[in-house]
Amino acid sequence: MNNTNLMRNALFLALLASSRLFQVGLAQDPSWPTAVRPLFESYCLDCHQGDDAAGELNLDQLGVDLNDVELSRKWTLIHDRLASGEMPPPDESQPTTDERRKLIAAIAAAITNADGSRADVVLRRLNRAEYENTVRDLFGVEVQVKELLPEDTPTAGFDNVGEGLAVSAEAIQAYLHAADVTLDAVFGPPKKPQHIVHETNLLDQLTWDGKPQLAAQIGKMFRKTDDGLVIFQSGYCPTNLVNFSRLRAPAGTYRGTLRVRAIQSKEPVTLRIYGGDTIVGRREKHLVGYYDVPPDDWTTIEFEDRLVEEGGTFQPKCYGTRDTRKDGDTYPEPGIEIGDITIEGPLELWPPPSRAKLLGDVDIKSSTLRDAESILSRILPIAYRHPVAASDVAEYTRLMEVAMASGRTFEESLRIGLKAVLCSPAFLFLDEPQQLSDSTAIDQHALASRLSYFLWSSMPDTELLALADQGTLSEPRILRQQVERLLNDLRAQAFTTNFTGQWLDLREIDFTEPDANLYPEYDELLRVSMLEETLRFFQEVLTCDMSVMTFLDSDFTFLNERLAKHYGIPGVHGQAFRRVALPDGCVRGGLLTQASILKVTANGTNTSPVLRGAWVREKLLGLAVPPPPDNVSAVEPDIRGAKTLREQLAQHRNVASCAACHDKIDPPGFALENFDPIGGWRDHYRTMGDGKRPEFSQSPFTYAWIRYRIGLPVDASGHTETNQRFQDIRDYKELVIMQDTQVAKGITEKVLTYATGRQLRFADRGEVNQIMSSLSKHDFGLRALIHAVVQSEMFRRP
Repeated sequence: MNNTNLMRNALFLALLASSRLFQVGLAQDPSWPTAVRPLFESYCLDCHQGDDAAGELNLDQLGVDLNDVELSRKWTLIHDRLASGEMPPPDESQPTTDERRKLIAAIAAAITNADGSRADVVLRRLNRAEYENTVRDLFGVEVQVKELLPEDTPTAGFDNVGEGLAVSAEAIQAYLHAADVTLDAVFGPPKKPQHIVHETNLLDQLTWDGKPQLAAQIGKMFRKTDDGLVIFQSGYCPTNLVNFSRLRAPAGTYRGTLRVRAIQSKEPVTLRIYGGDTIVGRREKHLVGYYDVPPDDWTTIEFEDRLVEEGGTFQPKCYGTRDTRKDGDTYPEPGIEIGDITIEGPLELWPPPSRAKLLGDVDIKSSTLRDAESILSRILPIAYRHPVAASDVAEYTRLMEVAMASGRTFEESLRIGLKAVLCSPAFLFLDEPQQLSDSTAIDQHALASRLSYFLWSSMPDTELLALADQGTLSEPRILRQQVERLLNDLRAQAFTTNFTGQWLDLREIDFTEPDANLYPEYDELLRVSMLEETLRFFQEVLTCDMSVMTFLDSDFTFLNERLAKHYGIPGVHGQAFRRVALPDGCVRGGLLTQASILKVTANGTNTSPVLRGAWVREKLLGLAVPPPPDNVSAVEPDIRGAKTLREQLAQHRNVASCAACHDKIDPPGFALENFDPIGGWRDHYRTMGDGKRPEFSQSPFTYAWIRYRIGLPVDASGHTETNQRFQDIRDYKELVIMQDTQVAKGITEKVLTYATGRQLRFADRGEVNQIMSSLSKHDFGLRALIHAVVQSEMFRRP
């Protein structure tokens, strides 16, 4: 059996052992149902008994084994409805205050006890993003391996929760491959890659081997000038740097410069650049960026971009211009004149710094097994994120010794040893042992890892590990200093990206594609701008320690020209993002009215008050939304536009089993009905059926022909479950802001789940309330919330 098969089998067994669950806690108290049965008989069973029990909740047949997760969920729901006064309903016989208190306390004690009996301690595996960031920081090398690994399964809304990070045979194969790709980047190619300085212009791209290819398009699509070529196209635009692609440039980072100017325009014209396989489109292709090109005077655009595959190239083209294919020499519309172009790279040093960082002063040509031991002794504690024993180093040294004895070179043998490290459970899993002096807290090194993976999605750095070695990291003052240091580091961008991407569902931005007939103005720049607004907004709230209530409403946001025009906000010019004060009376402000949120809570054709309402309750209020009953079908929108979804929901809500939930879910969704599936404001729905024609025949930005019609008027009014009325989103935001404690609690629970990498339990509610109490003294600041979470006992508990 070869080394790879041995490694694969050993990895499989080790990962299965490491990912198992460890049961801790106490047995369930069997007597608790006796305490609640009499009160249920007096106040609940009249409605919740038999086949037609209200809400399909038959308390007479409901199991009491709270070690069952589903039964525990149902009893938690009962507890919460009793505690809120929702059960029994106001028009039914009510228990006394003392009876209600005893009933709630008995259920709470039973659920809490059951939580302890099944308090599984899960060795949390690194997710894909964490793996890629960890090998980057371990070796000091930029390498893209995330896409080589299987997608992680989110649990409780996040893909870093241990219960969802299972290990499969597919994952094992992927880890072996990812380790090879990583080590290829660490050691670098055996020979220095050819350094290319490609100086060209677009005229050169119109010929191939001296033969005309697209030269016939001069005077039609293009205009030839003394300095280069004028392009007008935002659509089909054959301006790929073909001659650069023929150089078969190696993968790597390239610097590009383009000499450009806008023509026939008083305002800047937008240029966009793509990289990768821009010619055929069968391999990787990506957006490099959007750039403002000022009129008349020449300017130089410079960019750096990584081509991930050999033979990639670049393509410049216009954005937001009207195309022509017949009269380029006389075409009067705005365009961009492109002169000299230079592409230079790869820019990476050779040998790569990662190689020197790994080898130190070891001469790989004359190195010995003792040198291998020295390298492994230095790397292993960093890779494992805690001190290692000599026996740990010896295991990998022996692996190298066998490889060298079989005739492999030192470098080949070292790669085998390092590959085994990268595939080991100690690297792939976050080991969180208890402190020897305190079994209720994880040890110092586990705390360092928990903190760094919370805020950086990566391994602890030298300073964190040094504090863990000294045993001082857990001191409150030191922890606070380190949280500030980590948040001020560029690596903290991973927290903003990964937390918001999952909390707010931003990762689902491409899950649906808006119907081009109904929303022809939707384009790539709008999509990119949507995400950028939300990420910058979240980062601003975090950096300035603004109240989490800012997520509900604000007097500012972040915009570029494209998004500002989409929102109808004047005075924003250029595609660069900046903080913008919102005008008085503006409907925007906060997360609810940001286009990214409005898109991910709709499909590509219609909006649904149910989907948007459920999103608001789950994401911003932290309130669980139960699944619909099995015997009730979903409400499908009327694609003809003859009936609004509100009208259809009104019929749906006549079903008693539906009304109870929809009274809670639908109001925020109704309040958002003035926003279409791409986040634009609307007073009427759009339809492909009968209706009035719009006033304009072409869509702005894309200039696509308008095919939709103006449909029925939008009604965004409604009332909350407590019968507070609103006319639109402005009124609704004022109502929900009054629920500041619930909003702060919901966001606190999301942050705690992400920070600890585990699902919150009923038993955690006391600590959540303690954090809430401390936060209220700091106006529920987001940065203060991060500090409170890290200082909490829950963050330091196994």
